Amino acid sequence: MAEKTLILIPCCDSKTPGGTQTYDRDRCVVNYLSPDMGKKLMELRRRVAVAFKERLGPDTGVYQSETQIEYMKAYERYNGNLYSRITKSSWEKLNRSQNLSLLIISAFYGVVRHDESIRNYNRAMNKDKIEGKLLKTWWREHGLCKILLDYIVTNDVKVVHDFLSLNYSEAVWPLQNEAESIGVSYIIHEYPWLGSGSNYYRGEDVQKLIQSF
Repeated sequence: MAEKTLILIPCCDSKTPGGTQTYDRDRCVVNYLSPDMGKKLMELRRRVAVAFKERLGPDTGVYQSETQIEYMKAYERYNGNLYSRITKSSWEKLNRSQNLSLLIISAFYGVVRHDESIRNYNRAMNKDKIEGKLLKTWWREHGLCKILLDYIVTNDVKVVHDFLSLNYSEAVWPLQNEAESIGVSYIIHEYPWLGSGSNYYRGEDVQKLIQSF
């Protein structure tokens, strides 16, 4: 049996508009975190939403409010070069897999599961500021690394494949060191000199990795 493996990828600017007002709580990443870390992540999401004057909804832990927010599964919402290289059958394979999971590092949400319900937001790690700091710095200083480490421990992950670009790596620092300190194999996939074209190759390699399970 394959060891439990986690894939990390960045979110992207390009998103599919629309969706439905139905929010699937069961797919939210907080269900895969310890209660304390799940609560912390939702509190941080609310702070981001308030800072950017976004509506509060179940994706920020406000379940009782009535909103007009439209939701879509993350892998359907994001449609940039990385995501376009991953086939529908691969996403569906992730839905069924017991040993392979994929998390998306998000400027708005911090971290989401691949099939989590998300809104159509417009925030970037290296452009938007909250409390006077770039989002990548803010998320790092507010413990995004610890949240991810909690996911790794809670779900007994033994291998991490990191496909994050620089701005997203900075947001989760020092995850590699922390994961390796508890015996997790941490593999960084780097794409030097490719610039904006690197996401095409990231997507190709993520696709191959999913299909190898």
